[in-house]
Amino acid sequence: MKDIDFLVSKYDKQRMPYEDRGKDYDKQRKRETRQKELQTLTGELLTECQSYKKLHLTSYQELRVRFLVNHFGNDFKMLHGQAKTETIILAFIFYIKINEIGRARLNDYKITSKYGLTDNIFEIIVCRLCEYYMQRTPIVPVGSTDYDHDILSRNGGEI
Repeated sequence: MKDIDFLVSKYDKQRMPYEDRGKDYDKQRKRETRQKELQTLTGELLTECQSYKKLHLTSYQELRVRFLVNHFGNDFKMLHGQAKTETIILAFIFYIKINEIGRARLNDYKITSKYGLTDNIFEIIVCRLCEYYMQRTPIVPVGSTDYDHDILSRNGGEI
């Protein structure tokens, strides 16, 4: 009976001792795969938004959307726990576009109802996005670059 338990424990492992790659490699591959999937999904949504005349984004705006997707790719649930990935990426697109033009109603676009982006969900995502960056942005006196991080930052000097 001891031999069987030994063999089960020996061959039950995910990796064999002679294999080069370990769990860290698997985690890295999964992370890269997830980022590629998110970038593909972002590209599809951006292409779909190009069909709307008012939602046409410049290359710089697209770059900003992709930056937000890369930055929050692992923490989309932090922005909204129940929203789908497509909904959050679409909220990023509208956030960037509204910052540029200043006025856009979500109800005017069919794409928002297609992916379930409502005014409430959009407000929650934008508020949490702003809160995230406010917590990580140091408060600096106007016109000065000399300051003590511990005194003037929002989070005790950690950036």
